[in-house]
Amino acid sequence: MNKRLWSIAATGLLVLGVTLWGTATKAQEGPPPGGAQAEHMGHGHWANPDEQLQRMGQALNLTDDQKSQIKPILEDRQKQMEALRSDTSVSQDDRRTKMRSIMEDSNSKIRAVLNDQQKQKFDEMQQRIHARMHKPAAPPNNQ
Repeated sequence: MNKRLWSIAATGLLVLGVTLWGTATKAQEGPPPGGAQAEHMGHGHWANPDEQLQRMGQALNLTDDQKSQIKPILEDRQKQMEALRSDTSVSQDDRRTKMRSIMEDSNSKIRAVLNDQQKQKFDEMQQRIHARMHKPAAPPNNQ
């Protein structure tokens, strides 16, 4: 697989992985307080920055200071993703590449806020998402 195809595939998997992580976590937690709804993006749901921060806070045991540093990163990422999604002049390949870049940039900024133990958990979460994305689909059940 050439580098361009790998980049496109990785971007799609990263975005889908974050989406699946958000929806799987949401399903385990039940409805969020206040009845907040996930925002629809593309073919899946993208949790809003407050929901993402809540999940990350629980999973990584974030301090209030860390939350206050991470929230603007998540808000900026959402703003960039929404702008990219609404820009019809961008080809699908370029959109995937830019999505991947946005995700990598925001994840790097988030990692910079975390302590070593949290970074390890964050990396493990990313690896689980990646592993789920590469898990072969079950064959259809023809009954």
